[in-house]
Amino acid sequence: MALADRERRELEEIEQHLLDEDPELAAKLTRPSVITFLFGGALRALGVLASFLGGLLVVIAGVTWSSTPVILAGALVCVGVFAKLLVRARQG
Repeated sequence: MALADRERRELEEIEQHLLDEDPELAAKLTRPSVITFLFGGALRALGVLASFLGGLLVVIAGVTWSSTPVILAGALVCVGVFAKLLVRARQG
């Protein structure tokens, strides 16, 4: 849900007031901690791994049931995971 222009201006004013009043606190609040950075990266990696393994399980189920649509769905999930990784690698 997007913020209204008035709300966005109010938040910017609050942020500027905080920066003016206590720059050290503002720096601490805007800088992520090492634990947060590592934990976020680990969660992202686990999500990617879980998505890929889920796609592999769907492929295996499709092979077991001799169902081409199920195999294709699992393959699309696996390829999608790698495509997303490639897009993110090129952006960052």
